[in-house]
Amino acid sequence: MNKQILIGILFLSTILLLSNLSLADTAEIEDTVIDYISYREVFVDDPGVIYKIKISNTGTREKDYTVVPDAELIRSIGTYRIDPSEKITLAPEERKTLYFYLSIEKELTGRMEIPVEVRSGLAETTLELVARPIGPFKEQRQGSPVIVTIFKIILIILLVIIIIIALVFSFRKARKKEGDEEELEPDFDEDVETYY
Repeated sequence: MNKQILIGILFLSTILLLSNLSLADTAEIEDTVIDYISYREVFVDDPGVIYKIKISNTGTREKDYTVVPDAELIRSIGTYRIDPSEKITLAPEERKTLYFYLSIEKELTGRMEIPVEVRSGLAETTLELVARPIGPFKEQRQGSPVIVTIFKIILIILLVIIIIIALVFSFRKARKKEGDEEELEPDFDEDVETYY
């Protein structure tokens, strides 16, 4: 009987723990204020942006925070770095500013939203950071060297054709001169009659 009660208590505590975990997925971080600049414009000459994320612990106990950006999405456009660290610990009433550096190494085709999760224990908050390109894209700036390359190829082809035509004409002219010289040579085999 005691074993059955013990198994029942373990079963109920497991169910309660699992239900708390599922509720914690949607729970916001309590006693925390997160202030951040969500929008940055990416300029062609300076393809990197910095987002400031200020986290304040307004509670009465120490808390650990972890900042987790969507790394797969960021890899599709570039790289990131968080200074001083992705993980911080804040005492009660303490505030700290994190700097999220986003280096854009590939062409942005439009507005890009980057979800960044701030986690503390089982609770989390998602921040939406936005990067929007300004000015012509890198690929468009590199369009002019493509035109120059095509122009160079066409110019080289034209030069090769002109050289071939000049060689053909010079060979024809040389053959024509050889043919004319053969006609001018006298034939000494002819019978020449001389009168005295």
